[in-house]
Amino acid sequence: MQEFILGSDAMRSIMKVVHQVAQYDVNVLITGESGTGKELLAKIIHLQSPRAENPFISVNCGVLSGLMFEDKLFGHEKGSFTGAIRREKGCFEMADQGTLFLDEISEIPQENQVDFLRVMEDLQFLRIGGNQLIEVDVRIISATNKDLKDKVKQGGAFREDLFYRLHVVPIYIPALRERKNVIPKMVDRFLNQLAAKYKKPKPLVKPEVIDIFCRYDWPGNVRELKNLLERVFILNDDEVISIEHLPSDFLWHFKEPHRMLDLEEVKRTAETKAILDVLYRVGGNKEQAAKILCISPRTLRHKLNKYNIKVDRGGGLCLKACLMILRNLYP
Repeated sequence: MQEFILGSDAMRSIMKVVHQVAQYDVNVLITGESGTGKELLAKIIHLQSPRAENPFISVNCGVLSGLMFEDKLFGHEKGSFTGAIRREKGCFEMADQGTLFLDEISEIPQENQVDFLRVMEDLQFLRIGGNQLIEVDVRIISATNKDLKDKVKQGGAFREDLFYRLHVVPIYIPALRERKNVIPKMVDRFLNQLAAKYKKPKPLVKPEVIDIFCRYDWPGNVRELKNLLERVFILNDDEVISIEHLPSDFLWHFKEPHRMLDLEEVKRTAETKAILDVLYRVGGNKEQAAKILCISPRTLRHKLNKYNIKVDRGGGLCLKACLMILRNLYP
């Protein structure tokens, strides 16, 4: 369970709750951003519970609605609808004596929430097209990356009674950016896994790579770190992982953004370049330069002073001053 390396107080507190709650058939609601390992934590609870030898069934509620939701959760009888060529068990039946993990629980459609709540309360249901009441013994663990309380407040987008039925023991998994001190250990563990999986020698990781990993915020959390390491591991045959081995689309996050110019700076840059170009072509003749630029000699003198462009007594452009201005304009 490498994602849950106990390198932070937050993760130690979580695992303490897991050890306590695993022994009891109480509903658990796991919250946290995508990629933090909510399903893995649910499996840990299952494996530490008295139900460990029985099924762990996972359902993604975010892709189901209406009849599809009922069919997935409760099953159907043969001939109950077009395409129902045989009796099929639903996930509640498949998880009997074990654990049913409901991911993206916040996405259960409103039209399905009432029936779902009733089944959670009674652990009894009918298959679609059936008339025989089926009883199951199932432990429910659910997960979401949304704030269910906000969903409850949003005009009933999520039923309040269903929320409290699920929200008996809440567990929040912090994002990876909130526990960056575990990143070096995670990198080491994941590389051990990858070396065993792909039968390749485990490379050393240079300190500057660990440093850049710890500076990154990992919006995809542990899953993003794991996927990046797998990509680098497969594509690198060297004995070390250094900065040059990291993909460009990752290193892009660390490039300094281009300095934004305001309108006055844009105008100054354009006018200075135009004046310098014209003065160079006419050998520093200010009157001729003014005509080409379609401005009066007086306006040209004003801009020469404003932009610190020097012309010597013979009318020639001071090359040293010109170079200094160009360096300031194009550093």
